[in-house]
Amino acid sequence: MTDPGSAPASEAWTLAFAGPDASGGVVRLTRWAERAWYWAYIVSPSLGLVVVRDHELAAPRRGGPLVVRGDGLWAELIEETPDEHWSVGLEAFGVRLADPLDAERGERGERLPVGLDVEWETGNGSFGRVDGEVAVGAARSGVAAMGRFEHRVGDEPWSSPSRRLFWQRDVSEGHAASGDAVRLELGGAGLPTAASVGSVRLTVAAVAIVPVPRRFVLALVGGEPGWGWLEWCPADPELVGTPPG
Repeated sequence: MTDPGSAPASEAWTLAFAGPDASGGVVRLTRWAERAWYWAYIVSPSLGLVVVRDHELAAPRRGGPLVVRGDGLWAELIEETPDEHWSVGLEAFGVRLADPLDAERGERGERLPVGLDVEWETGNGSFGRVDGEVAVGAARSGVAAMGRFEHRVGDEPWSSPSRRLFWQRDVSEGHAASGDAVRLELGGAGLPTAASVGSVRLTVAAVAIVPVPRRFVLALVGGEPGWGWLEWCPADPELVGTPPG
């Protein structure tokens, strides 16, 4: 049992998945000492950008199941087989944003019920296959994608400028890069339009902004090398939120 006095400042579990049809999602549960954050960002050409986000959840008990409940939100992450198989479930209300910049304008958008029921199984370390179903409003669609599952301790996403990128062609072939190895091309709104690592160039299919103290960008990327996600915290972002108290 973990001594609460020695518990890390934060602990996060993230599933990010993407497919060649320019659809995908990022689910992240972050546990702080007293409360938890939950994010689900789902994108596709037909759905657009759909967001479920709550920064005022009771923290799951350390050593207990990773389940959070809030106003119009229930979510769980279950480790079916250690380091090999996770199940991720969500029933919540979210919003569809017409413009990713609306995340910094109060996240106002079309309110919709959102459901997610997917499973990740490793094919090579943190890289693997993601299968299941996503529901937004009355629309339901199957998920058959490549994805990465990650467990990180004590790493706040806005703590410093950063770039992290992963892409994946199949279950066994996944790649990741971070820091100065990742080069970005930016558009007129200052948001990424492409990301490169060496000779590998991936175009941005969708962008989401997470309203945390520093601007934090999630971008669905893809191309001939494969599909995946970019996380980017710019060097001089505008402050857009408040940290957990």
